Amino acid sequence: MFGDKPNRLRVFAVLIHLLISCPAAFAQSDTMRVVYYPPWNISKLPLYLARDTGIFERNGLNLSWTNPGSNEKLLAAMKNGNGDIFVVSSNHVVQNNATGGPPLTLVGNSGYNYSVFLVSSAITRPEDLIGKKVGSGEPGSTPDRLTRLALRKLGVDPDRDVTLIHSNDARSGDRAGALTSGQLSGTLVTAEAMYELEKTGQIKNFRILADHKRLNIYAGGGADYAMTVALLKTRRHVAKSFMSGICEGIALAKQNQPKAVEIMTKSERGRDPAALEYLYRLYTTEVIPARPYPKIEGAELGVEMIASTLPGARVIKAQDLVDATLVDELVKEGKCN
Repeated sequence: MFGDKPNRLRVFAVLIHLLISCPAAFAQSDTMRVVYYPPWNISKLPLYLARDTGIFERNGLNLSWTNPGSNEKLLAAMKNGNGDIFVVSSNHVVQNNATGGPPLTLVGNSGYNYSVFLVSSAITRPEDLIGKKVGSGEPGSTPDRLTRLALRKLGVDPDRDVTLIHSNDARSGDRAGALTSGQLSGTLVTAEAMYELEKTGQIKNFRILADHKRLNIYAGGGADYAMTVALLKTRRHVAKSFMSGICEGIALAKQNQPKAVEIMTKSERGRDPAALEYLYRLYTTEVIPARPYPKIEGAELGVEMIASTLPGARVIKAQDLVDATLVDELVKEGKCN
């Protein structure tokens, strides 16, 4: 096929040279399956920027993208091995690993849900909440668990010291409204609800008792980057190229506000432009990190949340779920600064 022996040797030599010097060219034909859910959170902004500006392709990656559409379908996709890279929340990874899905490892994180524990101005210390009404999500829901966790971290027993007033999981704004009307003395409030309070000037009637950093609660956002153990073992260069793309996406998010807001506008149709700017500033300064190291605190919370209802998760150790070496290598190579 290649002629005489010397010609064959020259062809093989060229192929070997290409494999060594241009691995990205060969990786391009190897499609990596990215599964992401929920479809949007501002903490995913670096991912969207890397995807929509061609960063991943320039890194030699060929990616397919799947949004399962629900938590149930996401967990099924994880357990059935329908992805190589999962951009999800740490509790999804814990549940997958605890129920026999293909083992996943958390290799990065680009954010979480910003939140603060907001209280009426009369509350100056956590103990002032004792005997008061505190807003929470539906019993057993993630907002309810996080509210209980926040109270415990503040030294307040959620079952004995306060009366929890439950409302729809997704209505942080309603809980903020109940706080405004005096029906509640405190509640966890999201960035979106904070913006509404600041816009109307009502924020001056309240105080932030603690934020997520003081509470050490880094939850939600669906911006934990998990990869299959098989991918990390057999195609590590691909895994590393993907995280390099996230690093570039983070840099672009922080340096190019117009482009970032353009992505946000597409994903948050109908939202007030002033709100988008507020959220952009808040997340790029307070939430999205300079380097996407996996967050051990998020993994610990994921284990705690799942272990309360799934006995198999109780043996999982957060440190065993996390691998920071991809980001470490990129930092040392000057590709993630």
